[in-house]
Amino acid sequence: MMDFSPFRIIVSMLGSTPLNDEALFTELLDVIESYPEFAPQFWSLEERGKLPYNRDNILDKIKTVEYGSYADIYLKRNKAAKYCGSIDVGPKQYIEFEFDPKLNSKHYSALFEFADRLVQVFKPDIASVHIHTPVYPRPFESSEHKNSRIVSSTASLAPVYYFNVGPKGLAMRTYFGPHYVKQFGQELLLSTPKTKKELQPWGGIRLDLSKTPWELTEQALIEHWQTAMAHLRPAKVFADLDVYQNRKFKYTKAENCTIGGLNYV
Repeated sequence: MMDFSPFRIIVSMLGSTPLNDEALFTELLDVIESYPEFAPQFWSLEERGKLPYNRDNILDKIKTVEYGSYADIYLKRNKAAKYCGSIDVGPKQYIEFEFDPKLNSKHYSALFEFADRLVQVFKPDIASVHIHTPVYPRPFESSEHKNSRIVSSTASLAPVYYFNVGPKGLAMRTYFGPHYVKQFGQELLLSTPKTKKELQPWGGIRLDLSKTPWELTEQALIEHWQTAMAHLRPAKVFADLDVYQNRKFKYTKAENCTIGGLNYV
């Protein structure tokens, strides 16, 4: 099992599937509500807002979001399992759930299953599920500390960086939609070492860094990530990384990457 206390636990996904579709959004809410330990207590159109959860009010709002405009739907839960979720409706379709780092590890398996079911509805271009390792001091005091931070950094799909440099690397679990399967090549993805591979019925590929990635120790996570990334980097789709001053990361968009997730079709 994990030998570290996480500082962030994040499910995130980006795609071009319109989220102002009432039927699709209803499916997403059906999934979220179907897990008692993850069912939302509150919702809002603002990050700091907190209205009693009401799916009818949410769907009424979704119906008014026209193509090219946007709305942010925030979902929150204050009791275990505590989280803050954000569903960004157009023009950048983005779903993220950030869980309390003190989340009991007994929920990890359900969390990965929860993410998987959301992905089957949204069918993203790229998605990740990652339990981030601790924040180590900088400059890094050891190669293990540096490598651990690199893994966490590349697993992030924050839109502010993603739409500039594209995907940065693998997470504990990574989903590649058809947009990226084409760029990497299905054969390359399905031959990735140190991973469990699974074709998705909607045309994507799921890569897990082990059969049960949430059970990896920090060192095993680094080793599996490094081996898998060495296999995939020659495709020149993941952003190029420069580590300088033994403390800072700079990413540059890779030459073969066409960034997905912004109505690129």
